Amino acid sequence: MSQSEDVTAGSTRDAFALTRRLLATKVPRFTAEHGVEVHSLVSSDHVPLYLFAAKSLARHWPEVTPVVHDDGTLTARDTDRLRRQVPEVRVIGRAEADRRVAEKLADHPTLAAVRRNNVRILQLVDYFLLSEAPLVVSMDSDVVFLSRPQALVEWAAAEPGERPAFLYSPEFGWEPQGVHWIVDHLPGTPYVPYMCCGFAAVDTAAFFDADFLERTLKALPQEISFAPRYVTQMSYSLLGGRLGDGSARDLGEPYRSGRLDWLPAIEDRVICHYFASHERSTTFDNLTEEGPLLARAIGGAPAA
Repeated sequence: MSQSEDVTAGSTRDAFALTRRLLATKVPRFTAEHGVEVHSLVSSDHVPLYLFAAKSLARHWPEVTPVVHDDGTLTARDTDRLRRQVPEVRVIGRAEADRRVAEKLADHPTLAAVRRNNVRILQLVDYFLLSEAPLVVSMDSDVVFLSRPQALVEWAAAEPGERPAFLYSPEFGWEPQGVHWIVDHLPGTPYVPYMCCGFAAVDTAAFFDADFLERTLKALPQEISFAPRYVTQMSYSLLGGRLGDGSARDLGEPYRSGRLDWLPAIEDRVICHYFASHERSTTFDNLTEEGPLLARAIGGAPAA
């Protein structure tokens, strides 16, 4: 056996061992007592990654409700696994979501058209139109919790008029993509420049405005408003910008987006958003390359 074959075999064994450990890990039950829903758009390929996200969330903030949005690829087996591993999860199927959202966007043709052609914008539109709680956390399936998110616990406990409407993971150290396109086409429109919509906390009534999105998306060239990757981040940025600094705040370094090896080593880091979809093509890549981090997230040894 060559050295490369040996590495591959070892990586495969590690990935299977980590998956078995994930499926065997018992975590606290979600209780919903904080009135917060944590929404994630999940593909069939990313079900294992989402389970790491959800189980790490349950370890550190079990007082919320997890909600999964099917991106259109979840199978019956995927849904069964999600409900077996995370009994309190609410899974919203794609057909159901399409029907319900189409009714709600009947008077918003541009926003409805963008949604039909861009699965990523479900992370914005569907999270807020289909939520059943007043407070929503947007969480990508490639986020894991490393400690209790005390800032969000306090945010959820605050009175409606005393909490920011939008808290977001800061994204800096490299040039954010997409958001800066707004400047050229909507001059004078405020926006949040260094943010990641893959982890954000929102007071829905104050933050989400379908009329505003309809106007702004309609004002953008179609090659931007229909861009598959960045229109969701740009839309969060615009919605946050219109609130002003007092109601739109970044969560600081403990919540900064980036793989762990990109970030400063600090003791109070709360999340790690390690970009499964950024460069790695499969869940297997993440299981092999992020194994120590994922093991730590569900209660194993610290990441190297």
